[in-house]
Amino acid sequence: MYLKKRGTVLISTIIILALMTTLGCLIFEMMRNNNELRSVYEFDKDIYDLDKDEEEILYKCMQELNDKYKENQLNEAESMFLNDFDIEIDDDSSLNYKAQDDKFFLNTKNRNDRIRKREISYIFKKDEMILIPTYKFMNEDE
Repeated sequence: MYLKKRGTVLISTIIILALMTTLGCLIFEMMRNNNELRSVYEFDKDIYDLDKDEEEILYKCMQELNDKYKENQLNEAESMFLNDFDIEIDDDSSLNYKAQDDKFFLNTKNRNDRIRKREISYIFKKDEMILIPTYKFMNEDE
């Protein structure tokens, strides 16, 4: 009888420890994913927020970059990405390329006169450059 009671306590303890370990692993996964979701709370916007103005500016930049790319296609188009360059669209918005980081940044001014610098990724598909907005924003301090 004494062994039966001790065995039950031991099994219960092992089950509780296993459940606590599983819960700890789940919390760790949530914390790791939370770093990617912090942009939701940084700008009081969601990850996929892209204003109409931002979308139009990005489309204009993409057209201009594709025109430059087609002009330089015969003369080594990759030389276009060796140096930093800026594309001015209007007074408040521009697209910057940083060769050292190999990143594009879209600078826009929203309705509250707040300047946002969104990181833009790019891919080449069928000899055209496609700009893809991300949820990552560059801080003013960087």
